[in-house]
Amino acid sequence: MREARLSRTERAVSIVLAAVFAAAGILKILDPMSFAASIARLRLLPDSIVGTTAIVLPWVELVAAGALFVPSYRAAAIRLLLGLLAAFTTLLGLGLWMGSPDSCGCFGGVAVLNRADLGLVRNLALLGLAAFLLRRETTCRAEPASPASGASR
Repeated sequence: MREARLSRTERAVSIVLAAVFAAAGILKILDPMSFAASIARLRLLPDSIVGTTAIVLPWVELVAAGALFVPSYRAAAIRLLLGLLAAFTTLLGLGLWMGSPDSCGCFGGVAVLNRADLGLVRNLALLGLAAFLLRRETTCRAEPASPASGASR
């Protein structure tokens, strides 16, 4: 089966999502201790899994960002990023509600990018972008190609 071509908008949204997740993943990979400390400060995960989460999660983000550009993995990558964003947004919201520190650790040790309140707004926007991609992805797969069209989108 031939993959549907991405529109300019879909490509731009994919690039934005991939860039955000790749940057976040790389910055956390470079400073796992800072990320682990951020996770621990939120007090939302058991101490026993903080270290493992700090090591594994950035790699998941990085792989998912790259998978957005591999046609056979695109739908799965979008779903994974959507799930990660939903989880991160929920954790940020809970952390703010519980009065946890302002740093989310979303971008490793880069303090200016880690304000939890801004992270919540950023994640809501990214959720919208990921939902847009998922909707487009499922719509493209659900619509049968017209024999008269001669080419896919």
